Amino acid sequence: MRFLTPSYLHLLWLALIPLVLWLFRRQARRVPVSTLLFFKSLAREHQESAWLRRIKKWLSLILTLLVLLFAILALARPSGTLSADAVSAAVVVVDCSASMAAQDVQGQTRLDAARQRVKERLRTLPDQAVVSLIAFDARPRVLLSRSRNHRECLRLLEELTPAPIEGKPEAALTVAQRLADLESRSSIWVASDLQPPASTAVDWIPVALREPLNVGLTGFQIRHSPLARDRYEAFVKVSASAGNAAKATTTLEVTISGRIAQLRELELAPGESSALILPLEGVRGQQMEIRLKTAGDCFGWDDALAAPLPKTKPLSVAYFAEKPDPFTELALSALIENGRIEMRKGDPAAWPPKEQPDVYIFEHWLPKEWPAGRPVIALTPQGSSGPVQTRRSSSVPYDGVRSVQPDHPVLFRASSSRIALTQTTLLTLPTSIEPLWFAGSEPVLAAGEYEGQRLVCTAFSPAQSEQLALLPSFPLILGNALYWCAENSEALTDTRTLHTGELLHTGSLVQWHAWNGSSFIEVADDPAHGLLALSRIGAWETGDRSGACALISAAETDLPALAADAAHSTQPAAPLITASAFSTWPQRLIWLALTLLLLESFLFHRKAVY
Repeated sequence: MRFLTPSYLHLLWLALIPLVLWLFRRQARRVPVSTLLFFKSLAREHQESAWLRRIKKWLSLILTLLVLLFAILALARPSGTLSADAVSAAVVVVDCSASMAAQDVQGQTRLDAARQRVKERLRTLPDQAVVSLIAFDARPRVLLSRSRNHRECLRLLEELTPAPIEGKPEAALTVAQRLADLESRSSIWVASDLQPPASTAVDWIPVALREPLNVGLTGFQIRHSPLARDRYEAFVKVSASAGNAAKATTTLEVTISGRIAQLRELELAPGESSALILPLEGVRGQQMEIRLKTAGDCFGWDDALAAPLPKTKPLSVAYFAEKPDPFTELALSALIENGRIEMRKGDPAAWPPKEQPDVYIFEHWLPKEWPAGRPVIALTPQGSSGPVQTRRSSSVPYDGVRSVQPDHPVLFRASSSRIALTQTTLLTLPTSIEPLWFAGSEPVLAAGEYEGQRLVCTAFSPAQSEQLALLPSFPLILGNALYWCAENSEALTDTRTLHTGELLHTGSLVQWHAWNGSSFIEVADDPAHGLLALSRIGAWETGDRSGACALISAAETDLPALAADAAHSTQPAAPLITASAFSTWPQRLIWLALTLLLLESFLFHRKAVY
């Protein structure tokens, strides 16, 4: 047997006090009186032998010492050795990601269900068992580390709330394993709605819904229309959970400053997604709201988002050409007229420029020293430089092109049919630069990243192509290429949709038009030390910046259904761990001490033990 709090054993010295009082008690004195008749009659009523009086005195001392001993032992919390199959430590991992806010028909969230089941298990642990508590969403948080204070663990469990952030359990499981390795006979409990891995050494506590129904937003991006003023294009992706029992019908509603701008009705099968391109008209800075309305939807955080129509600055473009193509100049002038770009034009003799632009455009020419740190659009390059290697070729006309990646942002809304062009260059590109169009067997349009630098390259001449100049595809492709290349530039900061869980660098108060799962609210956050961890869904604004933050997570929208083999485990089960008999000793010692106090009081007052 051992003591969990042996520091209280030093109080045993208190036993000296009743012992000293008993040894040095006052002795009877002889006092002369006038008569002994009264004392003789009193002695006859209370006749008892000397040995009986001595036993009573010893009994009083023993009872006092036992009361003191049992009280001190109860404070020291005696504990015995656990059995070989008992668990001496438990590491509790609780999922607090967005999907844990999904509700059943009774309105109970998955986190409520996880909290209830973890509490049931904690109550089966011995008092001396070590517990740790870890909560995770995108990052793990160790709330309690290697403590025997089970009440503190229960209190921290009550304070847990789900956050609208995508969950990443890998880091939390790594931390849990390290804590478990510090104790012998440790067990890891994971309470989550995720499907347990096929091979895992942890004790999984499934809390998923039996029949989930959810349709949510899993993709969003907004940008200016390249060739029109005060027009925007919003990309929206809507997905249905694979756990849905049947097809779900949902209504997509888009409003700008309270006015309905788009209204779509979608029918999605379980696991199906639908991508939409929504044309919008509005003034920069107006508030846009997107809402999904699905009957019986159990998860609200992925049903809406808000974003301001972006207040972007014109892109800074440096255009260098040895022989400018007139149709390229025409397309760029249309972007200039609509306020989309600010262009500085120069010939190869003016290279390099004094100031770095957002995007470089080279036509019929490449610099000998490849520019670093800025994206490049190489139009019909001549010669070789950096990642672009070319070979001379005679002009070869083609009646059509083959699109191999029609969903690439550079081809956004640009038709690949009825395109006739003339190839003038043969391209040799790194593997990270992927072809988008093929003419015959040669790539004529490619895009990708090389050593962190975005690159778009063409191998055809617009002026020599028969139909390309008459179609809007080339201006659209050029505008798309500019926006895609400059996506991470400061000029397009307002068009970038942040994800919940990211950090926002700002020193001023952040005002939110936030979605709380059922409605939009106005709220403010005060960043600490110039950093704010984004934990809200909606439109945000600081003193000089604005933007949007959204969940848009396919993993959180795809609510898993409770597996059939795990359904029975949601019912209350018999205790998995048997508490040691020693775990009840403090309570027993307290009751013994109270019983002895009552016995001594009875003997003192009723039997005259003094």
